[in-house]
Amino acid sequence: MSEALLFLNRGEAATVEALACRIMPGDESDPGAREAGVLTYIDRGLAGFFRDQQGFYREALRELDRHCGEQHGARFAELDEGRQDAVVGELDTLAREDTSHSLLGRLFALVREHTVQGMFCDPAYGGNRDGAGWRLVGFPGAQWGYRVEQMRRGFDATEIPLSTLADLRDRAERGGDG
Repeated sequence: MSEALLFLNRGEAATVEALACRIMPGDESDPGAREAGVLTYIDRGLAGFFRDQQGFYREALRELDRHCGEQHGARFAELDEGRQDAVVGELDTLAREDTSHSLLGRLFALVREHTVQGMFCDPAYGGNRDGAGWRLVGFPGAQWGYRVEQMRRGFDATEIPLSTLADLRDRAERGGDG
């Protein structure tokens, strides 16, 4: 992580990022959670809008690392990807079967939700770095509107230049409409 952490400590951040990277894996040529800056989005969220979830994240991340230590001999972030995937499979099952009582199931469901948000939010919120998530699905980002032909079925939205909220603000300040 290159950006300063606002809420998570380094160990928690490593666990969150490793979990997010198993939910949305990627690499330089096919961006996933790491490349899109999902950890930054989650950390900023926990320092701000998601602050009511701080205690839950801290407790559940400790429990995940304790569970992985007992079952696999290492913290989640220290496991190889194959063992991380096995743990993610367990967590996914817990999340689908009993979200009301399983701390780890609830953690997985929440991190999965925050990972998706961080992949596809506007970059202003810390995730979707360089529009990685939007490019992944062919979404042109923030737009003032669309022309009639752009609204027609079958139109390839990747033809529209990618635009962020910052881009729209900059255009508005320069007096342009887009």
